[in-house]
Formats: sequence, structure tokens, C-alpha cells
Amino acid sequence: MSSVITALTKQYQPHPALRPYVRYYWSLDIHVRCESMLNLQVMADRFPRIVIQCLNGSNALHCAHYNCIYAASLKGITSKPALFQMEPAYSHVAVSFFPHGVKALFGVDAFETMDSVLDLQNFFSKNVIEKIIIARHTKTRISLLDSYLLKKLRLMKTIDHRVLNFLQLCPGAHYGRVLKGYGISERHFERMFLQSVGFTPSYYKRVVRFEKAHCRIQQGDYRSLASLAYESGYSDQSHFNREFKEFSGTTPLSFTTKDELLTESGSLLEA
Repeated sequence: MSSVITALTKQYQPHPALRPYVRYYWSLDIHVRCESMLNLQVMADRFPRIVIQCLNGSNALHCAHYNCIYAASLKGITSKPALFQMEPAYSHVAVSFFPHGVKALFGVDAFETMDSVLDLQNFFSKNVIEKIIIARHTKTRISLLDSYLLKKLRLMKTIDHRVLNFLQLCPGAHYGRVLKGYGISERHFERMFLQSVGFTPSYYKRVVRFEKAHCRIQQGDYRSLASLAYESGYSDQSHFNREFKEFSGTTPLSFTTKDELLTESGSLLEA
């Protein structure tokens, strides 16, 4: 691959009324002077997202795991890794939601979107999508996204306060003690959590633990992988290695040597 790479990414904050549901908006513009595809490694991720590619309506992402990738898509939470191929000229604007954001704003049960890439036209106005794609400036695109999602607040679905509380406590909360405090059966809470978030509570805790360990590796915030495994709550380094690979597609040791172009939440773009 050519070493001449231009990659620009920027985050934008949503309207204050949307901040309980939207983490941030972000733009990505990439140009690589070569014929080769870029590898986009998607990992387990508890944050669903909207991605609108700004390439005159065409799609520049490809993945054998999915039958179809849409130029404008809603991607649910991700329970397992997948490798995408990205064309060397690429641009998008995106929305990163909190785990309960899709259920709250669009009313769809979150487990129905898990490990799926869905046509955004099922959730968004086609007219708004087209305006975003043809807009000349990123700030205009973000403004259109913000305005449309603000309208969704009028029809917002209420998320049970116990689900929201568990999201805040995780991963340190003791599940059994939390359930006693909620005054709810495990089966009932699991059903609510699946509808609102998409994972079971126990699986969600595992993904949060993985994300925290993954973040510490990225930041170099660890003495050794063995100490990181212990501090993250894994039973031993073998357990850490096994679960890290299950969620990321690679071992912690291999991850420390990757040549990263950029990272964003549960995605790693490799040069």
C-alpha cells in the first residue's frame, strides 16, 4: 500500500436534548493513492450507529458477512467481529448511539438489529438521506441529522429506568444483587434488556469488560497483558486471550502490533 494516505475524522456534539441517546456525530474522509482496499476490522460493539456514505449515493464498503451493504445504513450492536473492505476513496457522516438509543428513537426492538446492517430508509426519511448525501459541507449534514433526530423525540419510546441504571452500573455491578434491588425476576429483566439494548445483561457485561481492556491496550495503559487480564476481571490470561479474540478477531498480543490508520469505537482501520 502506498504511504500517501489522507484520513480526516472529526466528532460533533448533538443537540442537548439528544445527548441521553446520541453519543456523538462523526465524519470520516479518506483518500489513499493506491488500488488496494483498506481493511476495516469491526469488533464486538455495544453502540449502534447510522452511517451515511457521501459518495453520490454509491457504496464503498464490502463484507462477506452481509448480503448487502447500503450507502445509508443502520448498524445494530455487534456481538462478533467481521472484516470489511473499504475502497481507497471514502467519505461518510455517522451517528453513534448509546446502547438504548435505537429502541428509544426508532421504536424497534434492539435485538432485531443485532449483527445486522439495515437499509436506513426503513427508519429515516428518504428525502433527508438524499439531502445529507448531496450537501456540500459536513456541518450542513450534521445539522440535517440533528434536526431529524430531534423530531424523533416526539415519538420516543420510554426505556425502563432499571435498564438505564444497569447500563450506568455495568460492568462493576453484581447481577444478583442488582436484580434484588430492582424487585424484578431475572427472566423479566432479561427480556426488557434484550428489547432495549439487544444483548442479554450478562453478555453486555462481557462486551463492556472487553472494550475497557481494548481501550487500555490502545492507550498503552498497562504494565503487562497478564496484569491487564487480572485488573480487568478475567480469571487468567488464557481466559483474557480467548475472550479478546472472540470479540475482536485477534489476540491481545497481536493487537498491540497492529499498524492502525485510525480507530473509532468498535472499528479498527488498518493501513
